[in-house]
Amino acid sequence: MPNGTVDIVENFVYASENKRYNEAYRKWRSRTQGSFMFRFRGDSRENIYTEGKVLAAENAAAAERKALHRSGERIGAALIACFCCEMIGGTLLVWLLGAFGFNIRLDFLSFSMHGSQWTTTAVRILLSTMKFVIPVLLLIRTFRLPRQVYFPLRPGSVPEMTAAFGFGMLISALFTMLSHKEGVEMAEKIFAYKNTEAVFAYALYEVTVISVLAELMLRGCILQALRQFGDPFAVATTALIGFLLPNTLAGRIAELLIGLAAGYLMLRGGSLAKCVVVRAVFITLAYARLVLIYGDGGMPRWSFALMLFSAGTLAAASFAVRRAGRLRLYNTHTGISAGGKLAQLTATVTVLPWTAASLLLALVQIYY
Repeated sequence: MPNGTVDIVENFVYASENKRYNEAYRKWRSRTQGSFMFRFRGDSRENIYTEGKVLAAENAAAAERKALHRSGERIGAALIACFCCEMIGGTLLVWLLGAFGFNIRLDFLSFSMHGSQWTTTAVRILLSTMKFVIPVLLLIRTFRLPRQVYFPLRPGSVPEMTAAFGFGMLISALFTMLSHKEGVEMAEKIFAYKNTEAVFAYALYEVTVISVLAELMLRGCILQALRQFGDPFAVATTALIGFLLPNTLAGRIAELLIGLAAGYLMLRGGSLAKCVVVRAVFITLAYARLVLIYGDGGMPRWSFALMLFSAGTLAAASFAVRRAGRLRLYNTHTGISAGGKLAQLTATVTVLPWTAASLLLALVQIYY
């Protein structure tokens, strides 16, 4: 490429362990038409922007701001759909079932349902599915994401999978220490249930199906759409979005850490499978702690957390040793700063109201 010439798509580093994902992502960025695609090719000294046969006096930073703003509008619409499915949809569904005589009621701020065990289980499964499936379908259609980009499932090499298990255990150790109050309340409900099959059914569904759907939305769609603006920015922003999704305070912190770990592994390994493993391990251990800590003759909370922390640290250290020199993320710098990107993203007409509503809900939960 001549001196001074810039091609954002070609100069981007596609360096995951999955070569098929790398090529699919490069082709998606190169060929997909739309104002949400960040493409710039021209002489950086002359600030000439070219796309097809159109020429305009524009630099890479201006092109990035425009694409990021358009992407933010579409991501925000999907997040609003997710929020409405959980908050408004859940309230309406519980009200309708109650009107027809079903024994069910909803605590809006704690996100807990009470009443018939199988009825609440069915409602929770339906709402959990809708809040992820609808945004995923919107994002795939809007960004025209190919399956090799939003759902790459190559198992990959052992070190990255070992790290996925390790990160899941480390996050679970922290969650165990932070969520004692919620753990006591949840354990009391579970041990008071007569139909333990309902509890097991939802736990199994959450570990398997919900783990896949949640990662499909966050790492499969949103992270891929934001990655064109830089790898660290995409990982951190997607983790923040997970933090703002309706949850308990301890659950929000865990979601933030899952986002950082899963986002990193997605870009390192080029596979959604590792992201799903991080979440599935965390959810499995979150349920296991209810039995092992709060059951009859349960083990001390600190002992359970220390066991997970030790095993998780060993797995993460093994990954770091085996991948020494190849741990960093690429594409760390683009045309605008990280703060400028975040400001551009949150200033859109869809992300701004979603962020405001989510922050308000989080603050109410903290002081509730």
